[in-house]
Amino acid sequence: MHVTLLHNPSAGEGEYSRHKLVRALVAAGHAVTYQSTKEKDYARALTDPGDVVLVAGGDGTVRKAAGALLGRDVPLALLPMGTANNVAKALGVEGSPEEVIAGLAASRPQRFDAGVVKGSWGEGHFLEAVGLGLFPVTMCLVESRADHREGRAEHEDLGITRDVRYLSRVLRDLRPQAWQIELDGQDVSGEFLLCEVMNIPSIGPNLRLAPGADAGDGLLDVVLATERERESLREHVAARVAGDDHQIDLPIRRAREICIVAHGAELHVDDELQRPGEAPSAAGARIQLSLLPGALRFLV
Repeated sequence: MHVTLLHNPSAGEGEYSRHKLVRALVAAGHAVTYQSTKEKDYARALTDPGDVVLVAGGDGTVRKAAGALLGRDVPLALLPMGTANNVAKALGVEGSPEEVIAGLAASRPQRFDAGVVKGSWGEGHFLEAVGLGLFPVTMCLVESRADHREGRAEHEDLGITRDVRYLSRVLRDLRPQAWQIELDGQDVSGEFLLCEVMNIPSIGPNLRLAPGADAGDGLLDVVLATERERESLREHVAARVAGDDHQIDLPIRRAREICIVAHGAELHVDDELQRPGEAPSAAGARIQLSLLPGALRFLV
C-alpha cells in the first residue's frame, strides 16, 4: 500500500520519531509519504494521499486529517499516540505502533459518522462531542492558567490527571444554566450543569459519559446533567482522579437534529473553544448540530 503518514512529532513525548515510524512501515512492505503536522502546508499532502492516511498522534491530529478527508472515501488508520485517544478507543484500536503497522494490511474499513455544528462563528465538524457547561468552562480555566504560566497550550497536550482535577474544581462551584434545547423538534429545555452532544462514548480526559454511543449508527447521544446528577458527576470525576474505571449512568437521549440557544455560554467543539453566546440576538446564540452519516472510513 501507498501510505501517507501524518505525524505529530510532539505526540507520545517524541518516543516515535519520523525515521522510526517510516522504517517500520517500509519493513511491513508499504510505500510511504511522510508529512509532519508542524508544517503549515501539511494539508497539501492529503490532496493525493495514496491508499490510506495513517495518523500518528492524538485526537487533535485525527480531527485535522478527518477535516481534509470528509466525504472523499479515502480511508484513515490510527496510531494512537496522544494523551486521551478517544477516537481510537471508540474504534477499538489499541497496541503499540509496531503492532498496529503489522496489522495494517489485514485491517478492514469501518464507517464513521461526522458531526456538523453551525453557529455565529461559522460551520465546522466534530468527531467526539460538542458541549456546554462543565467542559468548556474547565477548558477556559485550563487555558487561562496555561497562558499565565507558559504561553498558550494545546488542550490535548495537557496531562489527563491535571485535566480531571480542573474538572473537579470547576464542578464544585458550577451553577446550572438555563438553555433552550430541541432534539428532533422535541423541547427538552431546562437548567443544566452540562449538555454534551456526543458522537463517541468518551470525551476530554477519557470520561465515558455516553457508554452506548456508536459513531456508525446515524445518531448523536445527548447527555443532559442537571443539579440532580451533580453527585454522580462528582463521583465519576473523583474516580478518574484516582485512576479508577468508574461507570456513570446519566440521562441520555438520541437525536439526529439538535438546536440549542445558550446566551453567554462558551462551547467546545472537540478540543476547540467557541463563544457563540456573545452574540446579542437569539439567532446569533443559536447552535445547530447534525450528522454526516458514514462520511469517514477508518481501517480497523
